[in-house]
Formats: sequence, structure tokens, C-alpha cells
Amino acid sequence: MNSRERVTGALGGQKVDRVPFAVWRHFYPDENEGAAKLAETTIAFTKRHQLDLIKYNPRAHYHAEPWGTRYRYGKDGHPVLERYAVRKPEDWARIGRKSVREPAFQELLSGMRLVREILPDTPLVATIFTPLGVLERLAGAERVLADLRAHTDAVVAALDAVAETFAELAAACIEYADGIFLATTVWARRDTLDEGEYRRFGTEYDLRVLAGARGAALNILHVCGPRARVVELAHYPVAAVSWNPRLAENPDLAAFLAAVPSRGAIGGFSDEAFLASTPALAKREARDDLAQTGARRWLAAGGCTIPIDSRPENIDAARGALSG
Repeated sequence: MNSRERVTGALGGQKVDRVPFAVWRHFYPDENEGAAKLAETTIAFTKRHQLDLIKYNPRAHYHAEPWGTRYRYGKDGHPVLERYAVRKPEDWARIGRKSVREPAFQELLSGMRLVREILPDTPLVATIFTPLGVLERLAGAERVLADLRAHTDAVVAALDAVAETFAELAAACIEYADGIFLATTVWARRDTLDEGEYRRFGTEYDLRVLAGARGAALNILHVCGPRARVVELAHYPVAAVSWNPRLAENPDLAAFLAAVPSRGAIGGFSDEAFLASTPALAKREARDDLAQTGARRWLAAGGCTIPIDSRPENIDAARGALSG
């Protein structure tokens, strides 16, 4: 099997030659040095670790650059916020719909096109934050929360513009990618918004972005963090749900697969497994995950973007342990 056959088969509940495996990480500062550089680094990482899925990981703030949020890369190579696009409630009125012709969006599309040309048989998904996640990059979580409650109409208008923008971008992405990887960031945690708030300000707009990628074979929902609404949001029109089963109050793999028979599961490894001084934890987690899943409807992966200082030998050990 090639990687596309393996991933599609596994997530669909079919027996495959081995459990598919993937991890993804940020590459600082390569992510800020143009499409060709990030594509080259992504391709090399995928080949080095024999990954079965590529989550194309651009700089997170690409989502907000078209509206004026600015970051710089510090001496340690990490991005540092310079200014948000929204700094007071009145600024939400300036958040209008943007075109896919924006430079940040064109860079994303160009990078994925380059990856697809070199690795045509490896499934590729485009990273897109949910509209609430984009608003966080525009204003910061604290302001978004405060203004959602105090200036609701203004924030809802911005959510509408952002959802339309990223629905159009999602449609453009699937010209090169197998689907989108829709990430909730902090917003689908039970300790961020209550159920009614997430239904009103989250789900309605999430689904509009996913509609832009309608028909793609491999749309994925990523529900971030602990206390996450993993099972509750699994009804979204996606092939699989990605989350960290090893964080507090999250379902483990077995519980998810039992509760959600129509979706594949992505995840299983903790950050600690990739950071540990030996591969022992990665191997132990692989054995536990295999026992929970029976190697069906599952793509083994990290719980989110793995730490940039993850040990390459631990990544390879995790993949190797899935084959027994």
C-alpha cells in the first residue's frame, strides 16, 4: 500500500498492511522564509520519518496577516507578537472579507502545490483555524472573550467575514490537498465557552469553513487541548477527528471509537513520548494504543503539533512500535 491507500483504508475501518503514522511540527524560522523553503523542509521531514500524512504547517499567524496582525521572528527563531489587528472594540468593524489573492494565502497554496508535486502519494491536508481561532490571532483570546459578551454584534460581523474568507481559502486548498485540518485552538475546551456559546459562536462558523472543502476525501477536525469537546463535535462532516487522548477529561481512543462509529481517530502519543531521553515511553504508548484500537479506524499521531525539540529517534521508535 502507498500512504494514501493506507490512510484512507485505515480511517475507513479496513484492514491495512500497517497502522498509518504521522507527526507534524513547526519549523522556525523556515516557515517565514517563503513557500519554497517551508515546502523543502516539510518534504525532508516527511521522508526522514516515513510519515503517512502531511499536515502542512505554515506559520500560525498567516491566518491574521491579511487584516494587519504582525509578528517578527526573535533571536531564538520563534515568532513574537508585534501588534494585533484589533486593539479596541471599534476595530472589529475593520475586519471584512478577504480574497485568496492575499499574499499569506498565496504562499500557503504555493507551498502545498510544491509538496504535492514531490510527494503525490502521501495525503496532504491544509491547516486552517476555526473562525474563533482566527479571531484570537486578530485580537488575543482575552479581548475576543470580553468583546463576544460586551460587543456581540461587532464580533459576530467579524466572525461572518472570517468564515467567508476561510471557506473560500478551503476551496482553493483542496485543489492541491486531500482536505483541510480544521483546528479549534482553545475555543472548543469546556472551560473556555459554555455549550450554548460554542454552538452559537463556534459550530455555526466552523461548518461554513468546512463547507468550502465539501467533497474533499480527508477533511479532519482537530479539537485542541484538555477538557475538549471531542465527541460532541464529531458530527462535523469530516473523515476523522484529531485530539490528544492523554490530556485531562478527554476520551481515550477506545472510548471515542465506541462512541463515534462513523469517524476515524487521529492521535495517541503524548508530547512526553517524543521528548523523553529514551524511546521507552513512545513504545509503551504505542502498545497501549494498539490494544485500545485493534489497529482499526486509527491513524497514530501526536496529540497536536509536536514540540520542536522532539527527539528524532523517539519519533522513529513510535512508528516502529506500531508494527509489533
